[in-house]
Amino acid sequence: MNDAQHAAVESGSLIVAKAAPPATVSIATLYGYQVNELLIWATLIYTTLMIGHKVYAIIKDIRDSRKTQ
Repeated sequence: MNDAQHAAVESGSLIVAKAAPPATVSIATLYGYQVNELLIWATLIYTTLMIGHKVYAIIKDIRDSRKTQ
């Protein structure tokens, strides 16, 4: 892939990334969901994922420390 193609792909992905949140909110609003409901669900999902990731890291550290003893 040359530099021009790489720049075009990168620009396209940036456009999609920038347009995704407003588009999601607009579509959800059309289906009758309020923005505050979306934010509550997004926060809940994000928090759950972060807790799961932290628990996984702690378990991995405990297993690694037991292997070195």
